[in-house]
Amino acid sequence: MDREILQLLQLIIKRSQSTLLDAERESQATRRQILYRLDKLNVLIEESQHETIKIGQDKEFIVDLATRDFLIKSLFSSTGDKTYYLNKNERKIFLFLCVFVSNEYLSSNHFTDYLTISKSTIFQDLSELSFDLEKEHIRLDYNRVDGYFLTGNEMDIRRYMMMTVISLISQETTHQVLDMVIEKLHLYTFEFSKLIIQELSEKHRISFVEDRLKEFIYIFIFVTHRIIAHSHQQIVDDLPKVEMMPTFKEYDFVDDLVNFFPFRMKMKKQDREYLSSWILGISFGNVLDDTEDCLLIAKLVSKIMTRFEILSGIHYDNIEDKFKHLYAHFRPAYYRLLFKLPIYNPLKDKVKEQYPALFNLVRETMKPMSNLFNQDINDDELTYLTMHFASIFIDEPSKEIIKKKRALIVCLNGIGSSVILHNELKLLFPSIEFLKPIEVSQFDPNRFDVDIIFTTSIFKEIAESSIPVVKVNPIMDDDEKFIVLKEVKAHLGNLHNTMVVADDILSILRNHLGNISEENRLVSDLVGLFYSTNSKETTETQPKRLVDILSKQFIMTQVECSSDLEAVKLSLLPLMKNKMITKNYQNSVVRLQKQSPSYFAITPHIALPHTKSSEGALENGISIVTLKTPLNFGESPNNPIKYLFGLSAVDNESHMKAMSDLLILLNDKDFLKLLDQETNSNKIMNYIVNYDWR
Repeated sequence: MDREILQLLQLIIKRSQSTLLDAERESQATRRQILYRLDKLNVLIEESQHETIKIGQDKEFIVDLATRDFLIKSLFSSTGDKTYYLNKNERKIFLFLCVFVSNEYLSSNHFTDYLTISKSTIFQDLSELSFDLEKEHIRLDYNRVDGYFLTGNEMDIRRYMMMTVISLISQETTHQVLDMVIEKLHLYTFEFSKLIIQELSEKHRISFVEDRLKEFIYIFIFVTHRIIAHSHQQIVDDLPKVEMMPTFKEYDFVDDLVNFFPFRMKMKKQDREYLSSWILGISFGNVLDDTEDCLLIAKLVSKIMTRFEILSGIHYDNIEDKFKHLYAHFRPAYYRLLFKLPIYNPLKDKVKEQYPALFNLVRETMKPMSNLFNQDINDDELTYLTMHFASIFIDEPSKEIIKKKRALIVCLNGIGSSVILHNELKLLFPSIEFLKPIEVSQFDPNRFDVDIIFTTSIFKEIAESSIPVVKVNPIMDDDEKFIVLKEVKAHLGNLHNTMVVADDILSILRNHLGNISEENRLVSDLVGLFYSTNSKETTETQPKRLVDILSKQFIMTQVECSSDLEAVKLSLLPLMKNKMITKNYQNSVVRLQKQSPSYFAITPHIALPHTKSSEGALENGISIVTLKTPLNFGESPNNPIKYLFGLSAVDNESHMKAMSDLLILLNDKDFLKLLDQETNSNKIMNYIVNYDWR
């Protein structure tokens, strides 16, 4: 199988559905070339007595399920195929990693021998790689004595290597390029390193977050060979000082791991600490472990939870379980941020698109943490935190349905996305019983008695399973849900879900209207409509914008109050007069203010008084009160308080969009200036109604 056909095969099975346009973009080939390669691929499929790949009305690849299974197995059976050809991006990765790990003289002749391609192609790839590296302040240099080598800050060079490995493993179905580097340069193999690392991780009770064992193994292989090859490189001045590091089990793990290899004498203390920092950044934290950093991390998690509670209006049930969950995931995030370790979240765009309110709330929650790390927290990290917050607030209704089909979810992207995916699939397939999601490393086809498997990643073991497999994205849009519905229907038949209803409606439309262009799009829209309808029980629980729960009657300007208690009580008066809260709710907020005067002061000059919905929240609502004379709320660093926003929230979800809108306004200097100067509530309300929320 030649390179072009293999690339097309990877594209077709990498996604639930792909099109000719996708193939053209990824391969930079013409449509005629793609169709020619498809013909050659179909010849191989026909020889195996499977149904060939067709092209649909929307230029999408139509692949029979049995054919897809055959192609997946063919791809993985070819991982050891010496004729595997790299695409342009893979070639650049190969060239970079060769230069990264080697202290031998490397010339263009070496690269042409390794890759069996022309010198002109090699020089073009090196030129593009050099351009990519310069954007990261790294230079790819060459001289006749040393050959090709990298110059720049050693931490930056290592971060680039790590980011390259992480993003490749996160996005690609296969990653032969990493194994090719290991083979060509005679490094320690993946399987050999995996055996040692797995044994030692069990010994030291190390659990890797987001199923990241694979990425660590490759990173360990490459970074240790660089340390050996370039022992003169010093990074000690760039590493944060963590005096307690040698007391951690992660350090003991790295110590045992390094001591297993012959290169142990070349690995200095700072090198071991560097590897330990990476382990800390990808392994679960456990609040029950007696670690010297436990109190530090626990205090930070408590601050995060408290700030999120105040900003969001969400109040926790089972707070101990939620604390343990966030601790487990924040501890690695803390060390990633402290050591500036790279992170890649393939779900970033989808989470920001489908959970914008929650993402904005988490971003605002984490703002004070930026000072701790002397950097803004990047969106990839914020996305993981958003997923973890989402996973602990999603309700899981227990409905018993007789004789359900059973399904397993295997999720590469960790617990946050697996909980979201679990709930989305339950809404799509109410007649299927879903087992608790597992990570890729936990998959064993003999352990689970299920009718179907949903997976976010196709890997060798799952490809060889006899159980039907459906590839899904961790967070799906309506088009992707439609594709999944079709595939499940093909495997299990009708399951009395939205797909059946959509198909029935489409049949009626065909009878009355004749031929319908873009039928897939029509059914997708119908599925989206039914899905959104079924996912909300009443219109009351639909997400509300700020303008939906605020009116000019709830705005009071330039009010004179003698104390913080009076101000808090007054901020809730408009909501009580309009029967959105009870007197008991107001009293509960006042009690909280007495107990902790600085609790509601969320940011400079702003307080957000509220309490649990069970104390008497009748409707979602927000009031705005500006004080003529600012007041201190205890010893808060946000004193003096000039603006109060009273909040009533009837649940943990329906007001989230409104809170996101409010946070946008609170970061708008023009809005705060308006509150300072304006006494007319109509003008304040008009400003909000006409606000550009983009």
